[in-house]
Amino acid sequence: MAPHFDVNVIVVGRDKFSPEKLAQVDGSVAIMKAIFATFGPEVGTVRMYHLSSAQAGRLAIIRNYADAKTLTNLWSVKNDGIDLFVVRQITDPHFTGLSPIGADCSKNRVKGDSPRAPVVAMQELTAETGNAFAHEIGHFLGLRHCEDDPPSCAGTANDFMFASPGPFGGITAAQAAKMKTHCAVKP
Repeated sequence: MAPHFDVNVIVVGRDKFSPEKLAQVDGSVAIMKAIFATFGPEVGTVRMYHLSSAQAGRLAIIRNYADAKTLTNLWSVKNDGIDLFVVRQITDPHFTGLSPIGADCSKNRVKGDSPRAPVVAMQELTAETGNAFAHEIGHFLGLRHCEDDPPSCAGTANDFMFASPGPFGGITAAQAAKMKTHCAVKP
């Protein structure tokens, strides 16, 4: 297999997701896989997990960075996959997902402001959610927004690392090369 990373999709408050939204999670994973397939690294094994609303408590809906950090510090899957937390809603209008940039692979609790792992809110459309999955995992693997690192996005009008939501999909060779050096990516 080509350079790849595994993903643990953790649906937070799964019992509150409609059957349509649960199907949207699966469709979003497919979109994320397609985005990474262009230059890699590829998405390897995807495992699905869930936390009930009772387990998640108030963290089933993320209000701020502190909530995302608490959520990701409280739960992790004991394997070498990237934990990707999916919530129904992030109430802060400034973001649809949060992720550390160039995250540690140890899954230890973090002390800074950022969450330990990506947290993404479900969007109206499957394509938007799939783009958000890929975008936040891009951060985890070391990528910054295109606005903050223009050379890595050069020549790609629909790069998946633009800060504003949109019909993303493009990955540059430079971005792929950077992500392939992250500890979560297997050769």
